[in-house]
Amino acid sequence: MKRVQRGFTLLEIVLAMVLLGVMLLLLWSGLTFALRSWDVGDAVGRGSADRRIGEAFTRRELGELFPMRWKDPTRLRLAFEGTHDRLRFVSARPAGVTRAGLSLVGLEVAGDARKGDRNLYMRRSLPDDAAENFDPLDSAEPTVLIAGVDSVQFEYFGAESDFNDPSWRDEWKPVDRLPQLVRIQVKLADGQMLPDLVVRVMMGEEAGCLENSFQRICRPRRNT
Repeated sequence: MKRVQRGFTLLEIVLAMVLLGVMLLLLWSGLTFALRSWDVGDAVGRGSADRRIGEAFTRRELGELFPMRWKDPTRLRLAFEGTHDRLRFVSARPAGVTRAGLSLVGLEVAGDARKGDRNLYMRRSLPDDAAENFDPLDSAEPTVLIAGVDSVQFEYFGAESDFNDPSWRDEWKPVDRLPQLVRIQVKLADGQMLPDLVVRVMMGEEAGCLENSFQRICRPRRNT
């Protein structure tokens, strides 16, 4: 009896090719989704790590806040400027690895939030021998502390005089004393609020007497 050999029909081959294509498409979509998820997770992780580094660096800088006195023989003026959107102070950390002494430090937000390039920047500079203000910071190179921010709010806790109770305020006006605490509130571009960064000012105003001994008014303030 003669055996009849049969092969695949054209319709069967077409159906097999279609099924194979669908399977390959599903496999490719799954791999693409996994790679994109990995990239997003990696970017989020790097962003969180960078923010933690920036927050730690900011905390350390504020922890080294030094009550330097401007070279003004007529009145006592501490080198500290605090508003709701900018903070400038003097740090006991030097401005460079090979440099010694104090450094001027500025924190402020700059950039366009709609373009996604609005960041919290830090500027550091050396005070000159006749320092009277923070002008050297204007020409200092900025460093990104926290990227992708919408807004940053600075607040200050302290009393304006020995006869007032301390309280929080969004601008520090006394020129002859420092706040006790500094709080920084950061809102990211995606609407997320970072945990408040609260730093205690460790040095009192009298510590600046060591920097400018010629000042006529140089004594610890009363504790009452």
